[in-house]
Amino acid sequence: MNMMKNRRYLSILICLVSTLSISAQNVYPPLTDDPQNNYPTNYFRHPINLPVSLSGDFAEIRPNHFHSGIDLRTGGKEGEKVFSPADGYVSRINISAWGGGKVLYITHPNGYRTVYMHLSEFCGEIGKFVHDYQYSHHVFSFDIDLPADSIKVTQGQLVALTGNTGGSGGPHLHYEIRYASNDQPINPLYFGIKYSDPIAPTIENIKIYPANSRTSINGKNAEYYLIEQPRNVRHDTVTVAGRFYTGIYTYDRMEAGSGSKNGVEWIELYVDDQIFHRYSVPTFLFEETRAINAIIDYPQYRRNRNYYILTRHLRGDRNTFCTAYRDNGFLQFDDTRLHKLEYRVGDYKGNTTSRVFYVRSKPDALLADNDASLCSIQVSGKPITYFRSYSHYADGFQAEIEPYTVYENDEIVYSTTTKAAYLTPLHYFNLKHYQLPPHKAFTVRLTIPERIPENLRSKLTVVCVNGNDCSACSSIIEEGMLVATTRSFGAFAIKMDTVAPSVKPMNFADGKTITTKNIVIKISDNLTGVVRYDCFINGEWVLAEHDGKTATLTASTSTMHKGRNRVTFILTDATGNTIEKTWTLIKP
Repeated sequence: MNMMKNRRYLSILICLVSTLSISAQNVYPPLTDDPQNNYPTNYFRHPINLPVSLSGDFAEIRPNHFHSGIDLRTGGKEGEKVFSPADGYVSRINISAWGGGKVLYITHPNGYRTVYMHLSEFCGEIGKFVHDYQYSHHVFSFDIDLPADSIKVTQGQLVALTGNTGGSGGPHLHYEIRYASNDQPINPLYFGIKYSDPIAPTIENIKIYPANSRTSINGKNAEYYLIEQPRNVRHDTVTVAGRFYTGIYTYDRMEAGSGSKNGVEWIELYVDDQIFHRYSVPTFLFEETRAINAIIDYPQYRRNRNYYILTRHLRGDRNTFCTAYRDNGFLQFDDTRLHKLEYRVGDYKGNTTSRVFYVRSKPDALLADNDASLCSIQVSGKPITYFRSYSHYADGFQAEIEPYTVYENDEIVYSTTTKAAYLTPLHYFNLKHYQLPPHKAFTVRLTIPERIPENLRSKLTVVCVNGNDCSACSSIIEEGMLVATTRSFGAFAIKMDTVAPSVKPMNFADGKTITTKNIVIKISDNLTGVVRYDCFINGEWVLAEHDGKTATLTASTSTMHKGRNRVTFILTDATGNTIEKTWTLIKP
């Protein structure tokens, strides 16, 4: 080995980054065993009496998380019966205007738990428990755990009806199977669900990415698509000088003509016929799920929801579903040979597809210290290390970040500006190089201006500003500072919320006759959001169901008597602003 290479490898070792070239001497670990062999396939019956048709499958990529179950089509309608797939007991009930909506958890004696989301109703003893709890506590939303001897169910027992509650985009049943010990979700398709999928996955496109500013791909330091749009021209050979990584956008359609782009079971990249990278998510921990932002081409996903799975592995990403067999998923060739790269993709039914392309290296175009540049960033901000805690102190602003909140060593870029809309300067607090959302929430503290009187300080909230979006963070006062936790980088400031929520009748008017089964009001709030709502009919509390998608409250008219009825809605936001509206309705 010549002196230049000695210096090069010494620099790399100092930086703790391996940049060994791909060669015929590489030894790769074997692939993991088929995960489908580990789970009982005859224990659970199907939860609905419909042919299995999936509109979404396990571990599909969603904003900031993996999909933790499968979505079963219900013919585009609500009210399909849901049956317990095995004996067990109701262990948790969660009702919310958001997320899973009305959610039921059943724990089974074989160590698994099944979960059902977006329900419209709970049935039998479960429905009575929910009704009694809501009326005794005067709440719609709640989340409680139940003891094992509280509500028992048997296999095939009717437990609920399907719906479209919470964040659902249409009527369906979201169905999960988890380990009961830690609520870790597992792919339900591994448990013997019978379904048809004769169609192999689609490889929509492949991208090649420069690892740093000195990498050249077909003569440019820019990411490169193997299929050009809109001309749809395929390229099978790419010339690369320097270090690079790749990404693939692939999906599965289980039925001909379906518009659903479901996830795939596994993705493998082979380099010169040797396994180089593997992606597969048979199960995951919920604390891992936000790592999806580090695995995909996040800027691309933000632009058009196309999720390119990357081979690049960032050091602060401790996920268990990506295996980079060499060099953290980066590639570099030190010869001028034509190297074969092949993506292979498989779905849950065993259908596979592949795409071969070639990379020719131009090592003569590299600078001698090209690899070392990856681990020595020219620092212009304050360095942050992925495995260490980080504290930021500035005039009027503090931030506390735990280890493994960011995915790679980076720099914090901090600045301030003043805008009339905010009571404090806007404190810009962002990453410079890897502009990904944080893996964990972190704490920010802003000094409350002395000019704010004590009687108005409860109306203050921390806001996070990203572009045109301004969102309030749940905030508390501690030692003269407003403290909030956030899952976003961005600009932070303090605003005051003294405006009460607003309400608008949707299907009734004051003093008019009401003939519908329900009354509906539209609700909104200018900043901090509605946190409490109550409905009273003739002075008695009645349940008002909150739908976050439509921003409505719906209450039954069944308790109204003939003649004049007094209906009151009371809404309160997060800073204590309250509105009370009363209408007189006539029931014929």
